Amino acid sequence: MDKFVKRALHKIDQLDCRQIVQVIERESAVIDKFEQVLDSLPQGVVLCDANGRIQYINRTARLLSPFKRLKSYDGYAVSYVLNDTALRNYLMDCFRGKDENTGEFAYQWGPETKTLRVNVTPMEQDDSAAPSAFLVVFTDATQEKRDESRLRRSESLASMTTMAAGVAHEIKNPLAAIGIHLQLLTKAFERKGTLTLDDASRYINVIDEEIQRLNSIVVDFLFAVRPMDSTLRLTALPPLLTEICDFVEPELKENHVSLVRSFASVPRLMIDSNLLKQALLNIIKNGMMAMEETPEGIMTIACKLDGNFVDILISDNGKGMDEKTLAKIFEPYFTTKASGTGLGLTVVYKIFKEHNGDVQVHSILGKGTTFTMKLPVPHGQRLALGEVYHAEVSEAGKEQEK
Repeated sequence: MDKFVKRALHKIDQLDCRQIVQVIERESAVIDKFEQVLDSLPQGVVLCDANGRIQYINRTARLLSPFKRLKSYDGYAVSYVLNDTALRNYLMDCFRGKDENTGEFAYQWGPETKTLRVNVTPMEQDDSAAPSAFLVVFTDATQEKRDESRLRRSESLASMTTMAAGVAHEIKNPLAAIGIHLQLLTKAFERKGTLTLDDASRYINVIDEEIQRLNSIVVDFLFAVRPMDSTLRLTALPPLLTEICDFVEPELKENHVSLVRSFASVPRLMIDSNLLKQALLNIIKNGMMAMEETPEGIMTIACKLDGNFVDILISDNGKGMDEKTLAKIFEPYFTTKASGTGLGLTVVYKIFKEHNGDVQVHSILGKGTTFTMKLPVPHGQRLALGEVYHAEVSEAGKEQEK
């Protein structure tokens, strides 16, 4: 309500009928302009009261969202006018504070499937704990999702092309070695006519080693490209990290590396323990190798809460990486080691993406490297954290009052 209307309301008893009509007409014109602006938005906007009844809906929301076709929506409950069950239940849960305030839903719209992004904002009034209204915003994310899908396909194709080239390169050397030793074995037969096991073993052993190497390349390749069979369970992270530390500490000591543990209290996470161990052990092994020439190697394994994520940090004070190397470490078959397939960190990245997480790397040449693995906190655990926080704030307020 603007200042003009507020002043008019204070003096309403001093206004004649003509002046009151002017105030109403002016306010009506302002409301019309606001509605024109809201109707021109590409997002759907719905204002609901505390009970989920519609107070306002713009034109885009009526066209974009799976609403029943009504002449007017004023006063109708959202649960009545929405045709999509999943979206209806989600909004009801948001109004009750039982779900996150942003979600995405796919629904059939004529011959095509649309993706709708929904954001629910509680609107509090007079410092009340309970919302007095809810602003619901619908955004058509269909094209965005199509673009993301195309981008993923392009990235997947590019990755497969890179990996295929890497596999071809890796396979070429073992095959060449096998071919050479088969020729040498054939010539030895031609010279002697017959060979003892001792005579043939020098060739057979090399062929066997190269076959095993080929098998390892193929197994690593298949693991990198196949969908992961992950089983996510709500798991406490510090005990899992303790188990990993206990496992690697003897080897680290043998390599003159000190292990530092720093585990903060963090919420439980939805993780596949076996996959997570595999990823973390791979990073620890890389860090240990990076400290081979460091007189006093120090590795730190830590975890901490960072907003809606839990961070796992693995740091070393090894040789570090330059920017050029850092930009390529997650690429398939890129390696700076004399031996190795170059798929280790590719698999690490894939494992954390499988957990809806991320991997970040900070490195300084000659000083060391820190891997930060981010894992999302499940919504139920976030609510528990919020209750603890509010309880702590309440207790702090009581202490101040004392």
